[in-house]
This record gives sequence, C-alpha cells and structure tokens, in this order.
Amino acid sequence: MSLKVKYISYGKYETGGYKHELFFAQQLTQFLTTENEKCELIIERPNRFFENPFAYVKLFLLGLKANGNYNIVVVRVAVFAVLRNLVTKNKVYIVLHNFDEDDGKSIWLKWYYHLLYFLLRNLPSKNISIVAVAPFWVNYFKNKINNNIQVYLFPNFFDNTYYENNRVLTLMPEQKSNRQIHLGQWSFKNHPDVFEVAKQLKAKGYYCYFSTNFKDFAKKTNDYEVVYFEHFEDYLTQMAISEFTLALTAINEGWNRVAHESILVGTPVIAYAKAGLLDLVNESKSYAATNIADVIQAIENKNVQANPSLLAHYDIKNAYDYLKNIQI
Repeated sequence: MSLKVKYISYGKYETGGYKHELFFAQQLTQFLTTENEKCELIIERPNRFFENPFAYVKLFLLGLKANGNYNIVVVRVAVFAVLRNLVTKNKVYIVLHNFDEDDGKSIWLKWYYHLLYFLLRNLPSKNISIVAVAPFWVNYFKNKINNNIQVYLFPNFFDNTYYENNRVLTLMPEQKSNRQIHLGQWSFKNHPDVFEVAKQLKAKGYYCYFSTNFKDFAKKTNDYEVVYFEHFEDYLTQMAISEFTLALTAINEGWNRVAHESILVGTPVIAYAKAGLLDLVNESKSYAATNIADVIQAIENKNVQANPSLLAHYDIKNAYDYLKNIQI
C-alpha cells in the first residue's frame, strides 16, 4: 500500500502561489518516497474561480476531498480539510501565503477566515500545520493562532542556474535599455501609485510596461503597455534588458515572485516594501520606496543595484534543507 499526498487548490491560471504550492507538494512526495515506501501525488484543482456565496460553499466543501495520508490545501478549502482529518488523523498542511484585512474580501470570506483562525487557535491537533512563504508570515501566523499549531517556512524556490544563463545571454552592454521600466506584473495587487509613476516616466521619455502571461490582459494606453508573453524566456529577456522592475504593491504581500525573478536576471527592484515583500527587499538589498516622488528619484539617480548572489539560498537544490525541518 502506497502513501498518498493530496494537493487541493483551484484557479484558471498558473499563479506564483500555485507554483509554490505545487513545488511543495512535489518535494514532499519525493521526500516520502523511499526504497521501501512508494508515495503518490494526487492533484485536485478545479479550473475555475468561485465568485458568489453559493459558489463559496462549493469551494469550501472541496476540503472534504482531503483524503490523502498527507494533504496540502489552500486556505479556502482548509476548514473542511481540517475537520475531516480530525477523525482520520491524517496530516494537513495549510499553505498560507499572506493575509490582509483590507484587501477587499467579501463579508462571506471574512466570516470564513475568522472561523478558520478560531479553529486553528483552539483545535488540539498535532496533525495540522501551516506552511508560510516568508519569515514575516511565519511570525504573523504564529501570533494569529497563539502558537497552537506548528508554522513552518517553505519559501519560493528558483532554478538559479536557469536565470543566470538567461542573464548572461541577455545582458550585453549594448542591449541594456536605460529608458525602459518594468512596472511589474499586471495585477489587482498593484498600488494606484504605479499608474501615476508610469505617467510621469512617460513624460520623461521612458517606455513603461506591465508583464502578463494571460493573453486577455494585454493592452496599450498612453502611459504604459500590458505586454503578453507567450513564452517565459521572452518575459525574462524583456525584464533583463529593463533598467528597473517596480513592485508597488497595495496589499500585505506574501513574497513577490516577479521581483525575485527580476533580481535573478540582474534588474534592480524598487518596491513598496511591507510584509513578506519587505523580507525580500531586505535580503536582496533592493530599494524600499515610500511614495511616488521616492520611486521617480530612485530611478533617475540610478543607484540601485541587483545582486543575485544574495538570494542563492532560494535555489531549488536547497529545498530539502527546509523540508527536513517540517514535521512529517
């Protein structure tokens, strides 16, 4: 009889959060596989969004499918996954990327999160753990649940050699554009200030663009362009020849995969740094801006550098070092 790792999430797109969760599931499966014990990864991921109270109920109930020996679940299926496995005593890892009270959650989702945190503060179960993506969030969730269950760090990991190869191939002196600014990923997470920054930079002669891997989001305005990259390598090349990448987030972000990738291809990052993004900025010695004028001045001063070696510990080859510290 083989062990089963069950990963349950949802969504139409391969987001940074999805990549992080899937990698954790894959690494855990490999970790549990030995000469004498086989382990199978089962993925349950509806290709849709859930956007009204009736759909929320259906989403929440996905947690009842957490029937593996080890279950990796996203937050919105966690309640029923936890309740189910109080009986079965199987392991449940809840991947919590971030939490922001002011990010526009509906009253139904706010109620759900209150219920989840209540359960995590009070259930006497050693089989439940939280997996967080950044040191800030490890401490945050420990405080949120009064240290009732274990909270572990499993960060985003990258194949640094792959990004280094892209950096070497693209960063010839004649290819680096000093008038091109990557505004970051096109996302609801962006602070409104990023649009004013684009407007001011456009007036100064800069070309500004957001990146996206979703074709429907592509568009062009007077101040910026949203560029669809069908191939990941094209996105990396465009970012590598840009002068800066901006990470002007409006919410308490988990990490920021695009900012991390930008540093790996040698393009400096200017960020509204808070929560997990602050961890990334501090570790990479990127620039923490506070307002529009600060962002513009940092770009014009050109004194922000990218040092990929500072993030070397997030190479995929180091994933095992973090995994072995997690109670299996």
